[in-house]
Amino acid sequence: MNSVEIMRAMDVSKNLNDLTFTDYFYRIMLIARSLFKWNNLPNGIDEKWIERWLFTEGQCVFFKDKTYGYMIAKVTPNGEINFYDEPTRVRPYGTNYVGESLLNDTECVIIRNNDIMLPTAFTVKLFALRLADISRTIDINIHAQKTPNLIKCTERQKVSLKQLYKQWNGNEPVIFADNELNDENFDVLDTEAPIVFDKLQIQKHEIWNECMTFLGINNANMNKRERLVDDEVQANNEQIMYCADVMLKARERACERINEIFGLNISVELRRQPEEYTEELDPISQEDAEDGVLNG
Repeated sequence: MNSVEIMRAMDVSKNLNDLTFTDYFYRIMLIARSLFKWNNLPNGIDEKWIERWLFTEGQCVFFKDKTYGYMIAKVTPNGEINFYDEPTRVRPYGTNYVGESLLNDTECVIIRNNDIMLPTAFTVKLFALRLADISRTIDINIHAQKTPNLIKCTERQKVSLKQLYKQWNGNEPVIFADNELNDENFDVLDTEAPIVFDKLQIQKHEIWNECMTFLGINNANMNKRERLVDDEVQANNEQIMYCADVMLKARERACERINEIFGLNISVELRRQPEEYTEELDPISQEDAEDGVLNG
C-alpha cells in the first residue's frame, strides 16, 4: 500500500468516525427535543422552537412583539445584573431579528432548560462521542475477524505461492509445488484478532441506557440478559424521575410566570409519564434473586 492509498484509507476512516458521531448526536437530539408537550401556546408559537433553543442555548425568552405578537427567541443580557446574578433587562434576537430591550420578568419571561441554564446539547455531545467511539471499535473488531494470512517471502516465492493459493481456492484435488518450496523459506504471520465485539456491544448498551437516564427515559429493561430485582428497578426509577424533574420544573416555573404576566393558560408536561414505563418492567423480588433466579 503506497502513501496515497494509506491517506485514502485514513480519509475513509475519519469520514466514518464523523458520520457515526453525527448519527448518534442527531438521534439523541430528536429524542431530547420531543420529551415535553406544551399546551395552549399562542398562535404562531410552536413548541419545537422552544425545545430547539433550550437544547442548544439552555434558555430562550417569551415576549410580545409590537408587530409580530407573541414570540419565542434566543436571548442575551442587556442591562445591569441584580444581586441574584439575573439580568435586569434582556434583548431577544434571532435570524434577521433583533428585538427591543425588555424589562426581565415584567415585559418578558426567560424559559430555562434547567436551573443553571445548561444546554442539553452539551451532555448529548459527550454521549454521542462515547457511543460513536465504541461503535467504531466494534466495526474494527468485526473487520479484524477476516484475519487474512500474511506471508513474508521473496518476490520469486510470491509468484509460486500465488499460484498455489489459486489452485487451493479453486478446489483442485491435487496441488503441485516446486521442490525448492518449503516452510523454512517463508514466514506466515498470525493476524488473528480476539473477539471482543460482543462485550463492546454490552458496554454500548450501558452508555445508551445512561444517556436515556439523563433524559429521564426509563431503560431498566433494555438488557434482555437478565430480569431485574425490584429494589434495582425502584432505584433506577427514582434516578430517572429526578433527571426528568430537573427539566420539567424549570419549564413549569416559566409557564406560571408567563400566565401571570400575559394572562395566558400555557402549561407543559412530560410527553410520556414515568409511571407509564413501570408496566414494561419485569422486576423480581430480592428473595427470588438470592435463590438464583437471575442465573436461570
